[in-house]
Amino acid sequence: MVIAMNRKQLLFLLLITSIYFSLYACGGQQIQTLPVVHTKAIEYNQKGLKAAEKGDYEKALNYNLEALKLNRSIENTDGTAVNMLNIAVLYSKKGDTAEAHKYINDIFALQGINDATMSEALFENARLYLKEIKLAEAREYAKKSLSLHKGTREGSRWNILSRIALIESKYDEAFLYAGTALKLNISNNQAKEESNSLRLLADLNMIKKNYSESRKLYENALEIDKKIGDSKKIALTLRSLGELCFRQGELKDSKSYFIRAYEVSRNAGDMEGTIIAIDALTSVYEKSGDKVNAEKLLKEKTILQQKIK
Repeated sequence: MVIAMNRKQLLFLLLITSIYFSLYACGGQQIQTLPVVHTKAIEYNQKGLKAAEKGDYEKALNYNLEALKLNRSIENTDGTAVNMLNIAVLYSKKGDTAEAHKYINDIFALQGINDATMSEALFENARLYLKEIKLAEAREYAKKSLSLHKGTREGSRWNILSRIALIESKYDEAFLYAGTALKLNISNNQAKEESNSLRLLADLNMIKKNYSESRKLYENALEIDKKIGDSKKIALTLRSLGELCFRQGELKDSKSYFIRAYEVSRNAGDMEGTIIAIDALTSVYEKSGDKVNAEKLLKEKTILQQKIK
């Protein structure tokens, strides 16, 4: 629903697990009725989804907390687990990994959770540990997620295993995992994870100095990012292309990509992404001897950092 899974998939999962229809015969027709509490919980989840898509994680969190109360009030276990998962993801987005772990652990304590939801909880725990650079734990939970339930989300698990291997400089292993992930994501129509696989392969090729192949992979990822309409991923891929050009000494092209990344993040209201783009762009200006523009960007960065605080 919100972020950890494909958003549409998780919304679908919530609807499937939380709606119980009562069927009544009336004049030869069947009338479907929906319990009031379920309806209200779904409304809160839909509002939370919209808020999260806009980047308003605080509002999304409040909506999911309200939905969680309702699902708990009627012992809707799967609905409760999905809300806890959404809340964990939102806390992670807010940078509070400790609180995110707490909600994931609460899911593990629930009885009778379906394998697909539990697999997502295990996967989210892996993502949290990766964010904390606790690689052994991240690998452990990614593998647990894979062993419990694969489904259409299997490729995302191989992506995270590839990312772990890349950080550990185990490049051959990382290539293997990312290639496996790419095939699975294409066959399962997981466009967002396909883009992640392409970026991983592009990163690895850049490290290996296979610059032509790396550029092609980043461009393929960018095409998918644009189709999805994911501003953060578009900015990330543009920054990666900028870094690729920078490594090759192509400062003009590097500056162009970093400016595009800056504009995407700034217009999306993503201050963190904007600051990252500013840092990258500042490096290009400093490298090319443009101290005036470099200083302007550093001043803007200071203002943005004050706003975040």
